Amino acid sequence: MQRHELDPVSLLFGLVFVAVSVGYGLTHSTDLRLDWAVAIPVGMLALGTAVLALVVRAMRRPASEDPLDS
Repeated sequence: MQRHELDPVSLLFGLVFVAVSVGYGLTHSTDLRLDWAVAIPVGMLALGTAVLALVVRAMRRPASEDPLDS
């Protein structure tokens, strides 16, 4: 299988979809109650931090060390 470039937007939306579906499943199948007014901002902060880390990592990597060039 051939490698492809990372698509951060698709990854981000996929992680959001998984997090919301797991939260929904947990709140409807157990006695766990999530406060969505807190969970949504915390999730957005976590996703923003992850995107910022990806950007900083991409800026610091020299072009010659790009593993996708091989």
